Amino acid sequence: MYEVFQNRTKRVQERMAEEEVDAFLVLSGEDYYYFTGDMRRQPRVLIPRQGEPILFVFAPEIGEAENQTWITDVRGYRGLHEMMLGIIGFLKELGVDKPKVALEMEFATPHFLVERFKTANPSVEIVDAKPLVAPLRSIKEPEEVERMRRAAELADLGIQTAGEIIRAGMTESEVATEVEYVLRKNGADRLAFPMFVNSGHRSLWLHGTATGKHIEKGDLIVVDIGPVHTGYCADICRTFSVGEPSEEAQELYGLYREMQRVALQKARPGVATHQIEASAEEVLKTGGYEEHFIRGFLHGIGLSFEEMPFPTIFPEDVLVPLESGMTLAFGHPILAVPGIGGVRVEDTVLLEDSGPVFLTSSPRDEIIVV
Repeated sequence: MYEVFQNRTKRVQERMAEEEVDAFLVLSGEDYYYFTGDMRRQPRVLIPRQGEPILFVFAPEIGEAENQTWITDVRGYRGLHEMMLGIIGFLKELGVDKPKVALEMEFATPHFLVERFKTANPSVEIVDAKPLVAPLRSIKEPEEVERMRRAAELADLGIQTAGEIIRAGMTESEVATEVEYVLRKNGADRLAFPMFVNSGHRSLWLHGTATGKHIEKGDLIVVDIGPVHTGYCADICRTFSVGEPSEEAQELYGLYREMQRVALQKARPGVATHQIEASAEEVLKTGGYEEHFIRGFLHGIGLSFEEMPFPTIFPEDVLVPLESGMTLAFGHPILAVPGIGGVRVEDTVLLEDSGPVFLTSSPRDEIIVV
């Protein structure tokens, strides 16, 4: 039952040995699940370069944690200082003058935790855990792909539901509430990020949410949904219009759809992210809209809704070559032109040896008219 999680731990320990990392302190729920198979708030797992990991949990959770994971060394604490003392004690037992400890340095890791860890362990060298974990998580195992297929089915259901309920006079928040209710009722754990329902002038926004703004006739509406199923995410975005969109909006959307088509055609194992980005930008140049576009056309997706390759946060990821088994979202940034509006189409795909295979399947060739 737990063999897959034990194997993942062995693989990360092999990478730790290559990088001469003495210990990896897991702080994120995504990595915690990846290595243990358990879902828990505020997880803390210490993975040594050799030997069995140590799981730190609140004292009342010890029995449950032992039943829900393969880890046998489960240590309880009743105060955060007790947990930190346990970690400090383990690091001292290594007998290394300046042990190298990997921490997750992504944007979801609170800065204060990293700083407090440094203060409590002044002799420790802190390194980024990304080189250890990201290459493992970016290639999905068959069971992971199946979970993402289910998340993608929920993403499609969300777009279908949005198309059925969006009407002039509704607020963006009303749309988001109805869609999320349907998704949760049909098996979504949660949404990976607050759902975007960006209407009218807000369709120009790169990011977004759902607000109390009323949807008006003639609005373009960018709807972005990230359902999570058994820990795994899908990402989908579609552009809607209340009534027939303008010719300019249709032209803009056609360019975006062509960008996605060309980028997907370019995506093959061995091709770097920047090469795919360049192919999409060539389409924009022909339409004369390159100044209205923000780079970052694709990103990885899995346990996190954005993971390696993740060039909008980690510029070095533009050099990452794609590999068979990656799951990716194509169509991340908005194409926004003041006076016309913003358009976007995004899908989750699985990269195979022959190219990308769509996991999301909602209609994408035209703006959805409601």
